[in-house]
Amino acid sequence: MSWQTKQHQKQKIHNLVEQAMKDPRFADAQKKQIEDATKDAFDSFLLISVDYLYRFHHCGKKALLKYIDFVVEQMHAVETDPDYFRLLNEALADETGIDILNSKLKFTTERSRNV
Repeated sequence: MSWQTKQHQKQKIHNLVEQAMKDPRFADAQKKQIEDATKDAFDSFLLISVDYLYRFHHCGKKALLKYIDFVVEQMHAVETDPDYFRLLNEALADETGIDILNSKLKFTTERSRNV
């Protein structure tokens, strides 16, 4: 196979990939994949936090369900107010010194262990 033939095939493949990426079906599939991964991450975090509340704060079923309802309600708040989590984070940081969205939690956690 000549160098020219290889380059032609390479360009042909490149064009096909570009064409596929512009296809709305590809964009929809990619969007769904991102949404599914986000939902899985959220569900995993919710599971971890509910497990923590159950094991270390001895919350019962009623309190855990109340917590889950609270979290779901907060997630809906961001749909109507895109600044909701930023403002919530700022208020929490002012009150507790924990700035979760700006990655200062790690420093605060490590520092509290050393004290």
